Amino acid sequence: MRRIRSAAVGCAALVVLFQGVSVSFAEELPVLYRGIRPLGMGGAFLTVSDDENALFYNPAGLNDVKGFGGVGILNPEAGVSKESLDLYQDIQDVEGTDTTQVINLLRAHVGEHAHARAALFPHVYLHNFAIGVLGQGTMDLEVRNPAFPEVVSDVKLDTGVAVGGAIGLWDRTLQLGVAAKYVQRDGIKRTFQPADIVVDFDPFADRVKANDVAFDLGIKFNPSVPLDPSLALVLQNITDLDFDTLGVIPQQLNVGVGIHPNFWILDNSLVLEVDDVTKQAGADNDFYKRVHMGAEVKLPMILALRVGVNQGYYTAGATVDFWILKLAAATYAEEVGAFAGQRADRRYVAQLSLGF
Repeated sequence: MRRIRSAAVGCAALVVLFQGVSVSFAEELPVLYRGIRPLGMGGAFLTVSDDENALFYNPAGLNDVKGFGGVGILNPEAGVSKESLDLYQDIQDVEGTDTTQVINLLRAHVGEHAHARAALFPHVYLHNFAIGVLGQGTMDLEVRNPAFPEVVSDVKLDTGVAVGGAIGLWDRTLQLGVAAKYVQRDGIKRTFQPADIVVDFDPFADRVKANDVAFDLGIKFNPSVPLDPSLALVLQNITDLDFDTLGVIPQQLNVGVGIHPNFWILDNSLVLEVDDVTKQAGADNDFYKRVHMGAEVKLPMILALRVGVNQGYYTAGATVDFWILKLAAATYAEEVGAFAGQRADRRYVAQLSLGF
């Protein structure tokens, strides 16, 4: 009887251990590109995608663009997480020291996630059409395993082109859109042990390349009733964006609903969205990691304000538009754990755009 109890206790301990491991090694849901306007709105953008971001959210929204929308000539965007600068600098500081110092440093950072991103997306968009060229670099570092600490790195450089078109039927009651994306990814996924850091910590070394093509199909339904509601359905990344060892952004189904209670001179939007309804992306199936809510208030000509909730965490953003010069900023948190509310990675992003 004692043996049976001991075996049961041992099995229970193993279950707890493996559950802990799965939580520790969970990751954020994979995406290709996040625009700064959607980020401020909690990532809820399917029903308001009336600019260049439609190429990555819902191409049907291009039918909402009135006439000539705009040109983005030079629009650098950069973002970092709260922990990124400290963690990266601390690891650089111990390079070339002894292994014991590296282990002690890493243990002090176990569980921390560092994220940094820089992007350019020059583009042209107008009524029913948009095209843009993407250049984006992303680096994620995380320290794991307190007993034998290690640094898991995921570094990506994405370059490619996106093009999309849309059409409106029955006075735009029904809108249809399609987008195509070709992306080449240059990057590396590597785990650094303390001995590796002592010799040379270079998360950009030994990179490999892969490329793929995927398509998006989007639908918007806009019934003529009070509050101007919209319903959206998007099948995204059809055939998957598969970069082999550098990761897969899988095909997924996204749905959204929004209302647009315009008041006086203000254009307002309130939106709710659930991405990856069939739970194809990521290693977990937590529903709340896929929920996004947001609101936007646009004042005439110059100012737009945004708030939202992304995966249970607040977001906020603003844009000041001086015609040929536009300044935008946002803050949001990304869930890097197995379920919403477990491990938030707070991030800050800003963009300076030159165009018209």
